[in-house]
Amino acid sequence: MSRTISFLDLAEGLTRENFDEQVDERLAEIERDDLAVSFDFERRPRSANARDPYRSDLSRIPMMNRAQEQRFCIALELLWLRLQKLREVDAPDVAAGARLRQANQDYLAARNELMERNLHLVFRLLMKYRHVGVPMDDLVQEANLSLFRAVENFDFRRGVLFKTYAGYWINQAFLNAIYNQSRTVRVPAYIQKAMKKLRHAASTMESGFEDLNATARAAEVDPDLAATAVQGNRYTMSLNRTVDTAETTEMVDLIEAPALENGPPVEEQHHLRQHLFEAVAQLTQREQTVLQMRYGMAGQAMNTLAEVGKVLGISLERVRQIQAGALEKIRSGFKGPSLEHFA
Repeated sequence: MSRTISFLDLAEGLTRENFDEQVDERLAEIERDDLAVSFDFERRPRSANARDPYRSDLSRIPMMNRAQEQRFCIALELLWLRLQKLREVDAPDVAAGARLRQANQDYLAARNELMERNLHLVFRLLMKYRHVGVPMDDLVQEANLSLFRAVENFDFRRGVLFKTYAGYWINQAFLNAIYNQSRTVRVPAYIQKAMKKLRHAASTMESGFEDLNATARAAEVDPDLAATAVQGNRYTMSLNRTVDTAETTEMVDLIEAPALENGPPVEEQHHLRQHLFEAVAQLTQREQTVLQMRYGMAGQAMNTLAEVGKVLGISLERVRQIQAGALEKIRSGFKGPSLEHFA
């Protein structure tokens, strides 16, 4: 009959210094006594006044000091080694298969707990990445995912705190998200990292970027890569960006509109509008409404699929289906050939 042992009690008597010497004996003890691991992790009461449910859940998870963290990581390493040992069994029988599944579940439960106990690091490190052009929720999700890699690569034998090691992975996740998502036109991360080195080198040189080859040598960046980085380091700018302190003048207001010398004649526009409205009149009322809202017909503003769905009380996918069906009716209808002349 199996005996139950608490997860943290797995590490009883084990330290970073003696772990490698005693690990085999401890694993043999677990298998010999058929120990079942119990997980009863502490959670604080939920705050009744919390406005953010996610942060409220995080506040219930206790943090660990150095000694508690080391004990936790030793027990987690034991579960990982047990799992690896069971995976090495050739052609396992039914009983061995059941032990393997249980060992996998035990390891995942402990791994997830270690991650949850360090989620507070994400918000602590997030403070210095505000106003970087990436939504905060996206940064949080990327950082949470990075904790999986931190757990998989962490080795407590090195004497480093897991929170210190995890902080490195979280910062890398923030930087990669900023590199990949902060620009309208995405520039590869390696180009942006090269540009960062070039800027630092240029700030210490009188010539700056005037002599790109010299700057590249100082930054220890390949000259071809430096040229590519400088060329790719161009930001897009919205035409709707305000350019005055009162925020009443947009950049688009200062750009001269090109003459429409080659635009369609007024008569042709009239015929196109007439054919189009006759074609739309053959559709159902819902189909007409969708096309009018989507394409700004009858003087209406153009709307996205989601906006149309919200007004009509239907899903985005249903709006797309109605739109596709309506356009197909127009193409195959009696006005289809007439409209093709204007394509």
